[in-house]
Amino acid sequence: MPWSSRVPDTIDALVDTFKTSPEFEGVTVWDGPELSKANPLEMLTIGFTGDDNDSDVETTTLAEGLASSPNRETFTVRCAAAVLNGKADVRAARRRAYELLSGAGAVLARDPHLGHTVLRARLGAHTFKQAQTDRGAQAIVVFGIDVDAYTGR
Repeated sequence: MPWSSRVPDTIDALVDTFKTSPEFEGVTVWDGPELSKANPLEMLTIGFTGDDNDSDVETTTLAEGLASSPNRETFTVRCAAAVLNGKADVRAARRRAYELLSGAGAVLARDPHLGHTVLRARLGAHTFKQAQTDRGAQAIVVFGIDVDAYTGR
C-alpha cells in the first residue's frame, strides 16, 4: 500500500461518530461545507469553520524513530459548533454552544481512538464569537480536534 494520510479516515470517523452520538441528537452535523439552504438552529461542522481565511486541517508528518515507515502524523481538524437563538437570548445561545463543545469532548473521551482509526483524538484550542443578528442571538465555538496517528503504508 502506498503512503497515505489519516486525515480523510479521521474526518469520516468524526462525522459518523458525532452523527450517531446522543450528545448531538437533534443537532445538524455537517461533513465539511454542505450545499444546503437549511438554516439549522444548532449545528456542528466537522472539518470546516465557515471562515475562508482559516484552514480546515493542519498537519505535520515526521519519521517515527529510525523506522522508514510508518510516519507519525499529528494534525488538527477544525470544527464549529453554532447556535442561533431566535429569542435574542445571547446567554442561552452561548451556554448551548458550550454544551455542544462539551458534547464533543465527551464523545472523544468515550472513544479517543475513533474506532482504531487514530492513536488519540482530543479537544484542542477553541475560540468563541457571539453576536445579535436579525434572526436572533448567535454563538459560535470554533474548536480543534487534535489528533495523533500513524500514516498508512
